[in-house]
Amino acid sequence: MKTIKRTALFINIIVAAILIIVYVSVRISPEKTLAVALLPFVYVGLVAINLCFVIGWLFVKWKYSLISITAILIGIKFINLIFPVTSLISAGGKTPDFKIMSYNVMVFGLYSWQDNPQIKANILKTIHSANPDILCLQEAYWNNKSKSFITLDSIAILLETDNIYRSSIATAVGGQNFGLATISKYPIVNTFAHKFNNSFNGFIYTDILLNKDTVRVYNLHLQSIQLNQNDYTVIEEFAEFDDKTKIKTVLKKYLSSLKSRARQAEMVSASIDSCSYPVFVCGDFNDGPLTYTYFRISKGLKDSFASKGKYPGHTWDNFNIKQRIDYILFDKRYKCVSHVIIKTEDSDHFAIVAGFLEK
Repeated sequence: MKTIKRTALFINIIVAAILIIVYVSVRISPEKTLAVALLPFVYVGLVAINLCFVIGWLFVKWKYSLISITAILIGIKFINLIFPVTSLISAGGKTPDFKIMSYNVMVFGLYSWQDNPQIKANILKTIHSANPDILCLQEAYWNNKSKSFITLDSIAILLETDNIYRSSIATAVGGQNFGLATISKYPIVNTFAHKFNNSFNGFIYTDILLNKDTVRVYNLHLQSIQLNQNDYTVIEEFAEFDDKTKIKTVLKKYLSSLKSRARQAEMVSASIDSCSYPVFVCGDFNDGPLTYTYFRISKGLKDSFASKGKYPGHTWDNFNIKQRIDYILFDKRYKCVSHVIIKTEDSDHFAIVAGFLEK
């Protein structure tokens, strides 16, 4: 019996230590080491195992349960990023002073236009129904020469504003533009755009006169993994897949994109640190909340999902993979009173809308 107890205690200490390592791993750039890059994926499992140890020790020797309890409580913030406990205990139902919406619109269904002309109309309807005061779009498309596929100008009419800042990440023949756009019902007083090197991704910010205060709204689209249909098939069938070469290819793409997003997150973070205005950060991070990318950008900011969201909260659902990779982060000088995920199938991302009060 003593041997079993000692073995269980030893395993408990190891599992608790690995959980703590996960907390540390999100602070380490993948560019420095990839050794801890995959640890956040086992976080939920580690918490579950530690909870089992807590329950087990209560019936054997309760003092040992403090090992796992301590390990879990050290990372209570991590739990809230997945299971937003604070949203259950904080007051809700207040009417927001303003709403912000973030939406990766996947070029408004441009490439499916002939087969499904309703995609763009549905996206515009979703935006119109949400009626945000500030709208941040990723993978936006607009054409300066053609009137056959009008996008941003139509949204501006629906939201009754002419305050638009758009920045091309890529262009094509015939006046086609692909990039980021921020549309605001409040005056835009300053803008900036940055395209990441060797990438079709970037970020913009708009300084917006929000009543009497100026706020800076970041709109970003970070490096995608760029997996194709075959790659996702490998992931879906991972358990029985025996082609190690294909598995290595998928893993190599993922780890490479991690490094790129780390560099991009550091650029965005540096820009945020240099800003004297209250900051809101919206966009498609292409990374989950338990990653270096998220923690670097969210430093000093709050998360609308963690404040007022509901589990599961994923914003991307494809190939049996569900992830929360779209965010609205906000300055502590504001209070989040709502977080809504609009689950439509017009894009590969769901739109998120958050309501805020000025403190």
